[in-house]
Amino acid sequence: MFMHENEQAISGREAENETGLFGVDRPGVAWDWMKQTEQAPFGADWVRPQVAEAWSRCLEDHCLRVGVDLPAGDRLQQGFRPGSDLPEAVRTSLTVMIYKVKLFLRETNVTLLLADAAGTLIHVMDAGLQLCPIGRQLVRLGVNWHEASIGNNGMGTAGLLREPVAFEGKEHFYCGLHPFATAGYPITGPDGSLTALLGAVTDRRDSSKSLLGFLRLAGYLIEANLFERHSPPGLMLRLRPADMTESLGVQECLLDGLVSVDQSGSILGANRTGLLLMGAENHDSILHKDLSTVTGLGFGDLRARMATGGGTIEHTLPSGTRLIIETDISLSHVTPPTSCPVRNLTGDSSRSAGTRASERSRIPAIPAAPSSQFRDVVLETALYKAVGLESRKIPILITGESGVGKDYLVRQMRASGPRSTQPLVAINCGAIPRELIASELFGYEAGSFTGARIRGKSGKFVEADKGILFLDEIGDMALDLQATLLRVLDTSEIVPIGGAKSIPVDVHVVAATNRNLPESVQKGTFRRDLYYRLNGAQIWLPPLRERPDKMKLIQHMLQIEQEALAISEPKQLGEELWQIFMKHPWPGNIRELRNVLRSSLAMTVGPDIRITDLPPDFLDEMEHSPSRTEQMPDHGTSEYRTPEPRGSEQGTGSAVLADWEEQAIRSALAASSGNISRAARMLSITRATLYHKMARYGLKK
Repeated sequence: MFMHENEQAISGREAENETGLFGVDRPGVAWDWMKQTEQAPFGADWVRPQVAEAWSRCLEDHCLRVGVDLPAGDRLQQGFRPGSDLPEAVRTSLTVMIYKVKLFLRETNVTLLLADAAGTLIHVMDAGLQLCPIGRQLVRLGVNWHEASIGNNGMGTAGLLREPVAFEGKEHFYCGLHPFATAGYPITGPDGSLTALLGAVTDRRDSSKSLLGFLRLAGYLIEANLFERHSPPGLMLRLRPADMTESLGVQECLLDGLVSVDQSGSILGANRTGLLLMGAENHDSILHKDLSTVTGLGFGDLRARMATGGGTIEHTLPSGTRLIIETDISLSHVTPPTSCPVRNLTGDSSRSAGTRASERSRIPAIPAAPSSQFRDVVLETALYKAVGLESRKIPILITGESGVGKDYLVRQMRASGPRSTQPLVAINCGAIPRELIASELFGYEAGSFTGARIRGKSGKFVEADKGILFLDEIGDMALDLQATLLRVLDTSEIVPIGGAKSIPVDVHVVAATNRNLPESVQKGTFRRDLYYRLNGAQIWLPPLRERPDKMKLIQHMLQIEQEALAISEPKQLGEELWQIFMKHPWPGNIRELRNVLRSSLAMTVGPDIRITDLPPDFLDEMEHSPSRTEQMPDHGTSEYRTPEPRGSEQGTGSAVLADWEEQAIRSALAASSGNISRAARMLSITRATLYHKMARYGLKK
């Protein structure tokens, strides 16, 4: 029940399901009531207890106002920093893993979020979700998702409660989140401390439960991976149930329990599965305690049994649970650490350099500039998959926006794969005229048509025999030629134009497109059978704005361009430029990044690249991109507003308007003592727009 005055309104509904009588949206009715009374409902008649408790915290603990879209900009935006409170090695591991998790959500409108322990967004993986302006405002880097900032939401509330949480629709406190479902998972370190927050948001408001289930599994995997890479110094033990038929949960059966102990047998850390398998309630109940106290197995006994059992033993806990315990490292080679404090994820991997080197050897090396230590993890992951597919001659379809490096991936695949000594023939299906593409692909016999060469032409399929044929922009191929291409792919034989005899060819076909081919299939502009024939396996390359290593990639490209231009004095990006680069939508992706850096370096005088060195169209692109509305206040407009002088109704010309604009910017800069953020807020424009206009008028702070 809500309160006394609402008892009559809800009488007779107790027996109904969550949607209420005749499909009434119970959370919606409860939220409307809370908006009118400014009180959170109590009881479980209308909203889940978790929702009612969250609303109560928003009103009483966080002092939030119900009925507004989002909080004020200063409270929402914490400011993106090039670095993070997370150690660089841990942050890199997290963003790479988020990128891999994102691959499972390719066909869904789900945006993955990664925040630090305080709830500040540090990485966003957008699956193409068409967010409204408020939604786009929420997925900016630097926005704080803590419950005290934007009300209850999956990620922020998960961090507060230290447990996975999901909300949908009007279960959210703030109106701005009502169009979405949100879910969150708290990623904990070996000592149980909060390391980061994994979140997801979608416009499918009825999918919160399935989204939460997915995040649980993804979170378990991420925590286990982080534990192995960045665990405390000591010996790693792996635990798993000896009998899979025992009454254990899904997590205990799917994932290994991981426990770290020092030389004396004291427990340094454990992952969630390790806690469950050992029967521990939380980390506090096992940390710094002897292994024998928790498991009934002394460290000396473990050494002896491992030595005779070949590194794997079976042990029964005091609770009666039988476990298989193993370690990859011989106990005789464990070096006692000088000190073994329990740490959060704050250091490099505890695994040996030899182990890390063996892992890297499984992935083909990526050529890099000699001066750079950058490793393109995204490309390495894609290349490792591509080379494996090439060895089995499975057709590959590479998807991604223009400029993400699809052609570069194909060249590296050829150099690293089994056909490295054979030809790589590329053809842009969208650049060749429709009437010529058949002759380009299949060739023609001598005299087959007017203007044909005397000796005919072999065609790309024959030229690529025993090698790789790269069909770029395959989505632009004419529909009638798609049937011919399909026949060639099925038979591995071509018939030149004007010819009567088929020619066998052995080619590995790799296609690429920036189009949505499933959508083209639905529209009838691309053959369904050809799509499935080309899509033996699909590799997606993320846009630059979603790259988990975007910052390092930008720095790497900056070094490459400096070497290409033979610049002797090293140049660097200042903090203001980093903020612009990290927030820019980069519609041209890596190709655009290369051009922007090259142009800026050519204009730079001195060691620092300045705002005025950036190409004007680059700043204009950020100003007029769809994501520009992210920067604007809730009540604002995407148009820059200048003070209107008296008498301007008659139109005084662009020169006079520019004078007023310049004066407005000068006044704002003076009133804010040169603080760009404050001046931009006074003018109701973005920081990037302000920088652009300052450069136009030659103004400085």
